[in-house]
Amino acid sequence: MEMSLYARFRKVRITKKGKEIFDHKATLKAIKEHLEYLRGEIIAERISYSEISELQDMKIFIQPHDTLLLEWAGVPEFESEE
Repeated sequence: MEMSLYARFRKVRITKKGKEIFDHKATLKAIKEHLEYLRGEIIAERISYSEISELQDMKIFIQPHDTLLLEWAGVPEFESEE
């Protein structure tokens, strides 16, 4: 994933002492919510080129059975056996 895109979704928790701790669960939740937003944009037929680019960068987070998002992310349906 592109670093600027990763930084946009990165979530941290602040301890009582003010230290930042990476919150993996909250980050994955934010990514999932954004994927659902992109799904809505695809269905409404108003997805932009920049959002398609984001989707391509986020393809590692798309579930294997989610054919709509995988197709728009440009992931091949079957791996070629060469």
